[in-house]
Amino acid sequence: MATPKPDLSDAAAAAAEDFFSQIYSFFELVVTRLFKNGYASIVQMTEMSGKRWARVIGVVVVYLILRPYIEKMFKWMYERDRRKEKEKREKERAQFGKVKVSANSLRAGGDKGKVLGEVDNTDDELEDEEDVMAAASGVPEWNDLARKRQKNYIKRVKKDQRAQDLSREQILELLDWSSEEEEVDAKVKKDL
Repeated sequence: MATPKPDLSDAAAAAAEDFFSQIYSFFELVVTRLFKNGYASIVQMTEMSGKRWARVIGVVVVYLILRPYIEKMFKWMYERDRRKEKEKREKERAQFGKVKVSANSLRAGGDKGKVLGEVDNTDDELEDEEDVMAAASGVPEWNDLARKRQKNYIKRVKKDQRAQDLSREQILELLDWSSEEEEVDAKVKKDL
């Protein structure tokens, strides 16, 4: 015999009912305690003695008097920690020592005394397009890869320009109407 399968809808409904009843009982407990304890604290305040009121007022006054000093103490502690961090960073920087190589000497390829933007060749001595580009950019020395990239870029630009010019000419040819074509178009319109 086959065992009957339990109906899941009944089990789901029972679980949902239990879940929502627990949530309702929790909120009911919170609300009742809030009102009950709130009422009890108000009743206690009305029943407080003069000695107890004096104690509460004294605590508030002492706090108001001491608060600026407490803030100064926390500010001093914060600044002390920052000062220690700053001194620590300065010591770490001092350990690395002074830089012996300037940035310009690194950019110039290690030639001492050469400043960024200085070029060995004058405009009269420049023969190649890439030398002209190097002088115009202000880069004193180009390596071989940079020269090859620049040369390829110039070739691509020229090729693209030629392709654009050809396409413009082709478009103009397509749009250019000759007188023979106009006559043929006129005959076709008359026939219609």
